[in-house]
Amino acid sequence: MTAALAALLSGAMFYLSQGLDNVWALAWLAPAPLLWLAYGVTPRWQVLAASFAAFVAGQAYVVQCYWGMLPPLIVAPLEIAMCSLFPLTVLFAGEVLRRVSALVALVTFPVSWASVEFIVGQFSPHGTFGSLAYAEVSFPAGIQITSLFGLYAVTFLLCLSANAVALGLREKWRAAGAGAAVCALALIFGLIRLAEPAGQRLEVAALSDADVWHAESRSGTLGSRVAAAETYAAFIKRQRGIGVFVTPEGSVQMSEDAQKPVLTPLAAASREAHALLVVGTYIPTPEQNRAFAFFPDGTAKTYAKRHLLAPFEMEAPGRGSGYLGDGFSTQICKDMDFPATVRQTARHGVRLMIVPANDFKRDGWVHARMAVMRGVENGFAVLRTASNGLETSSDAEGRLLASASTMRSGMVMAKADVPLGPGPTLYTRIGDTFGWLCVAFLFAIGAYTLFFEKRTTWAQRSEYFSARIDPNV
Repeated sequence: MTAALAALLSGAMFYLSQGLDNVWALAWLAPAPLLWLAYGVTPRWQVLAASFAAFVAGQAYVVQCYWGMLPPLIVAPLEIAMCSLFPLTVLFAGEVLRRVSALVALVTFPVSWASVEFIVGQFSPHGTFGSLAYAEVSFPAGIQITSLFGLYAVTFLLCLSANAVALGLREKWRAAGAGAAVCALALIFGLIRLAEPAGQRLEVAALSDADVWHAESRSGTLGSRVAAAETYAAFIKRQRGIGVFVTPEGSVQMSEDAQKPVLTPLAAASREAHALLVVGTYIPTPEQNRAFAFFPDGTAKTYAKRHLLAPFEMEAPGRGSGYLGDGFSTQICKDMDFPATVRQTARHGVRLMIVPANDFKRDGWVHARMAVMRGVENGFAVLRTASNGLETSSDAEGRLLASASTMRSGMVMAKADVPLGPGPTLYTRIGDTFGWLCVAFLFAIGAYTLFFEKRTTWAQRSEYFSARIDPNV
């Protein structure tokens, strides 16, 4: 009964914090009931079963987001890996407490789960999707640490917080206090960073017109494609004082031999509005998913998407960085799920990232928040618009400045006065050093635990045999 209750509590907190309900505060506590269970006398198999059940329940939001939208096999390998590894990290923390000490156990679970997320993220075709850290995007003070050490530092803190609570409930006060102190220091750093003065401001706008997109997708004629481009161009020309516009991924379609009549109205709109315009485009044959950046001086640059969603996107991935110059850059949708990819571009000195995207309706914020996190990691503001999702503008500290749903009729515009980011952060420069350190510490803790157990066992045996030897014989 105790194990079932722990699974129920943790599962509910995982689900509410990670998914569509966005109750971010629960992420700081979600694993605590399971860790409390592991630190007691509950049989190991019950700890494993409860941890597995809780994590699976927490991942139910993935089914909510993508059921009927994506084939199950696209996300199943990632979910199976995460759900299988999570119980092992909980069980390992319990073993360390019993065999070594509470202080070592305090860091064991955070190091273990941060290592799992980091290693899985190196191989997953979905990048860092599913990380516990994304729950905290709605709480900017909790994610400022990413500017120093990246995404996995937030995962570490969430796990450390829950572990401190669990150890406190087991009356391991010294370890619990140490964990709480580290979390408090991280939050104080976050609050201080949020209080820093904003940089130069720029009016930006995310655009999306679902009616136009559906019309050109159904028709597929040159006329419908030109009409889509002209709809966006006419709207942009009517705006005043906006420095940057962006349209969704694939919002303007064209054939390879008829690009000019589609792109010409957009280039003209950029010149007339005196604005940078980034347009998501799609060519069906041969398949090309690109962003065209039109500048007020009449020049243009292109960027090809680098991370594709197979089997839907089968074109050759792009190789360019997406940097446009003067602190502006672009990435397309899924590219923003990969910290290393974005970090490579951020090193050019990006201050505003402009992102055309296309989502799956129910996952609007679940996916949009990943782009916000990249901005905090690397010191740039983010302007993003997604068909079937959200338009969002966020500053370099992750504060959401504007948001609008694109799943309604007509032209949707989310406009914001965005402070440009300061540019490359410590994390941009040192990369995933923290992730690798977590992996190293995990192996060190494992080796020390085995050594400590063997040393203790031999000491106990020596004491036993010494006690049985009569020195007078």
